[in-house]
Amino acid sequence: MTAVLLTADLACSSKAAGAAARAGVELVTAMSTAALLENVSRGAQLVLLDLTTPGLNPAELVGQIKSSAAPSQAIIAFGPHVHEAMLAAAAEAGCDQVLARGAFYAQLEQLLAESRP
Repeated sequence: MTAVLLTADLACSSKAAGAAARAGVELVTAMSTAALLENVSRGAQLVLLDLTTPGLNPAELVGQIKSSAAPSQAIIAFGPHVHEAMLAAAAEAGCDQVLARGAFYAQLEQLLAESRP
């Protein structure tokens, strides 16, 4: 299974890569929405969105992902717990799951393992 992570944070990418390796999931890090959408079109089964990525518009991006992706594709968004409006906007945009950053990191390996076919 392939997951794609949209983030501009190298520490986030490193933590996610470790969790993916332990879960037996291939993880691709995208540093832009264009790179993310390219990986979605190539068949990534799980999308992870770092809501602190500069210039990210969750509503627009989730719409693009859902219009180009397989119906079984899941979208998990995460961001700082103090940015309640940002997290709510991601939920309204249609993300399957929205987590505070701490919860995301604590659960990431399990989320990845559960997403495998």
